[in-house]
Amino acid sequence: MKHIMYAEKTLMIGDDAADLAIEYAAVLANLSKADTITLNAFDADGDTVEAKLLLNSGTNIVAATSHNSLEEPDNSEAIAYIREQMVALSSPRYAMPHAGGDSSDAVDIDMDLDGIDR
Repeated sequence: MKHIMYAEKTLMIGDDAADLAIEYAAVLANLSKADTITLNAFDADGDTVEAKLLLNSGTNIVAATSHNSLEEPDNSEAIAYIREQMVALSSPRYAMPHAGGDSSDAVDIDMDLDGIDR
């Protein structure tokens, strides 16, 4: 588990979620973009909370290791979302020229994305 320091709050979340939140914040900042993520966490009192974080170029976020015996809160949905967004942001977008006229001469592309590591 790691402590996340965000907006003068300290939250405890799992290592993967903490590391990905930091990495995603950096990707968004480099691209001058913003997004929100919702993480299940423990607050400073040990209560279970749902924290919504705004990540953008002005985000100040710190993740620090923690030594405790708490079980990590489930953030599998948030982790999947962040990974999906990071792949989308780092993948080039493809464009095909349109020949004009009717759609019978349009190019049909079937991109097989199976096996892409997220």
